[in-house]
Amino acid sequence: MIQIKMSIADIIQLGILLTAILTICVTLHKNSRQRKLQMFAEYTRRYQEIFLNMPDDIYDGTAKVNTATTRFLRLYFDLCSEEYHLWKDKDIPENVWSLWLEGMQKACQHELYKNMWQELKKDYNLDFRSYFEDNVINNVD
Repeated sequence: MIQIKMSIADIIQLGILLTAILTICVTLHKNSRQRKLQMFAEYTRRYQEIFLNMPDDIYDGTAKVNTATTRFLRLYFDLCSEEYHLWKDKDIPENVWSLWLEGMQKACQHELYKNMWQELKKDYNLDFRSYFEDNVINNVD
């Protein structure tokens, strides 16, 4: 049996070390949560910017495909792809992904989204394309 003798100074130093480790862990956790909140806010901002700039007629079925419409739909699909990869890499929680996925499904109920997806999907990697088609394009109400 090994006996360890610690002086009061050793115990105090150990206590200080444990407190420092605990402080670092709490700080990292808070920073991680803060980064996630900032990331969520940034993606929400980008989503809002895309939709605020989308032509109004896109939702009533009368939109014509033009450069502006194509650009905003490409930005939208880019955003969806980025969100998908964040979810796949477990950088966002399931409840956030569920909200984003539901939003994608609602947006892609519009024919123009479906049609533009068919035109633009070649620009995205196969993993995202497969997921998006199975869970969004082919899974809308």
